[in-house]
Amino acid sequence: MDTIRLENDRLTIDIAPLGARLQFVSFDGSHNLVESAADETEALGSKKYHGATVGPVANRIGGASATIDGHEYSFEANERDITTLHSGSSGVHAVNWDIAAKDQSFVMLRTVLVDGDGGFPGNRELTATFKIIGDDLLVTYEAETDRSTWMNLALHPYWSLGADVTRLRLFVNADRYTPVDDVQIPTGEIAPVDGTHFDLRKLAAPSNQIDHNYSLNEGDPAVTLASDALRLDVITDAPGVQIFTGKPFGFAIEPQHFPDAMHHESFASIELRPGECYRQDSRYRFSHA
Repeated sequence: MDTIRLENDRLTIDIAPLGARLQFVSFDGSHNLVESAADETEALGSKKYHGATVGPVANRIGGASATIDGHEYSFEANERDITTLHSGSSGVHAVNWDIAAKDQSFVMLRTVLVDGDGGFPGNRELTATFKIIGDDLLVTYEAETDRSTWMNLALHPYWSLGADVTRLRLFVNADRYTPVDDVQIPTGEIAPVDGTHFDLRKLAAPSNQIDHNYSLNEGDPAVTLASDALRLDVITDAPGVQIFTGKPFGFAIEPQHFPDAMHHESFASIELRPGECYRQDSRYRFSHA
């Protein structure tokens, strides 16, 4: 699988155009800090989301359909034959993005989604920019459309920090989270984390039963992940972050808007209209623990 290397004296980052994918991260000579697909077969198969950009609508859509401007659209029900996960099999994780610009410290990838692709309306132009700034990796997503549509892009790495997951500790700067039903679709409630295993407001080993979206508080960092040797701070302008702790090889930390937002008026809108620009900035800051 082709990759583009970004580096300075402390950080080495490999980005794969297939899925605008974070494939390799090394800080200060460390081993790879993310779980990666070994080749294109894995990147399109068993590890299709590992490190990839997911969208155009990340996470889950209840009923595999939604309505905008009075028109109902149906999407691929690729999870349990009921819900849409990460926009289905034709989502941007499976797209070979074009290289729009690059140098030693950054790369901008671009793709165009045609009207009706995956069931979603609008001819949409998307860019994903990965840039090293000191000890930080800055990831910026932007998108425009010619028809009213939905947009919620997310980076989906599984972080191990080069350690066994049993040694990882996690902090999430969130007083509330979004409970889900039996098919992992938000109920619409934004509930307090107090007294539950979702309370990650102190750096500690988390439950392995978390695959939920958190409503982020103001203030940085949004998320901290620490091993005995390294620390990752995630700073984002996204309103939420999906945390998934159930895999043995790393924790997924995905800044994004709330899942299934098109069906919940209490969630921030993910509608994107002609003339508007969608943008999300997330900064991944590396340091020694």
